[in-house]
Amino acid sequence: MGFLGTELIRTFLVRPWLVKNYGRTLRGARVIVGTGALARKMAGAASEIDLEPALVGFVDDIEDPAHRAEVRETLPAPFLGGLDSVRELAMEGRISHVLVAREDLSRGRLVDLAHSWMAENLQVSLVSSVFEVMVARASASMLGGVPLANLQTSPQRGWRLRGKRMLDLGVSILGGIFLLPLLSLIALTIKLTSKGPIFFKQPRVGRNGKEFTFYKFRSMHSDSDDDTHRRYVEALMRGEPAGVNIHGENVYKLVDDPRVTRVGHFLRATSLDEFPQLWNVIKGDMSLVGPRPCLPYEWELYEDWQRPRLAVLPGITGLWQVSGRSQVPFEEMVLLDLHYNSNWSLGLDLSLLLKTVPVVLNGSGGH
Repeated sequence: MGFLGTELIRTFLVRPWLVKNYGRTLRGARVIVGTGALARKMAGAASEIDLEPALVGFVDDIEDPAHRAEVRETLPAPFLGGLDSVRELAMEGRISHVLVAREDLSRGRLVDLAHSWMAENLQVSLVSSVFEVMVARASASMLGGVPLANLQTSPQRGWRLRGKRMLDLGVSILGGIFLLPLLSLIALTIKLTSKGPIFFKQPRVGRNGKEFTFYKFRSMHSDSDDDTHRRYVEALMRGEPAGVNIHGENVYKLVDDPRVTRVGHFLRATSLDEFPQLWNVIKGDMSLVGPRPCLPYEWELYEDWQRPRLAVLPGITGLWQVSGRSQVPFEEMVLLDLHYNSNWSLGLDLSLLLKTVPVVLNGSGGH
């Protein structure tokens, strides 16, 4: 997972866990995901403290019929089927809570399942050894001496969302007026140093897969082809670095891209090419802070668990920009975005905006 992912887990998941909210009691009809030793321990702990109502049963993906029959005979509660049966149980009104006690689920599978269950208004809890692979908003509780993380849905709704919009409009309009002389100078420099338009327009995918027209200052030659970027995107999503920087470190953005103009290199390194996106923010296509929008052909390559990164408005800056930018692999960028979406607050947006300033001034991670 890498140093960044580990540090994020420690900061945003393990620290809340250490609060150790022993007094909290889990309530509601529940199903346990998993049939191994950890799942059985959770069931035993639940029966010892007499949770109400009682455990409904267990779900797990067991392909071998003989093993499935053996499991059915030895479980302390009914075996209800595979993991996909959780949504059916929810629709039937039989459960309100899912307790994940299976340690071998892949990160992608776990994120995908948790999002689908939360969409059915189910409360999802993960035991400590499992929630270390999740980046989600979570409160802490204990069950039988085992710490749990109780996942919560995104807070970007209601008056909070209106407050975010007011912040976006206020900063974008005032910032655009204040930066007008600089923006005019950049536009003139682009026009005088290379052929082509001042602004670069491109279709991008934003909130919930909706496409919009994305604006930047042009930093590439106007006759550049898109095949280079397509190959880069495919490699990036496989976790392959695009090159190395001057320190010999892997980077995940294109280095020494021949399509970029001399002025474009400076604009990209300082992120000045991003300023026209203030117009996208004013239009409501983007926010100041959020996950970066992607290209349509990137969106088509996303796995199901990765698409919720764009369940909110995309942003000009975000956790990725202040956490290493080009040195962050694609999967860790997705985890950063999922964490932002689930843990958002106006305070977090203000913090990230302030942290973006030195990143831009230092040109950290820009290419």
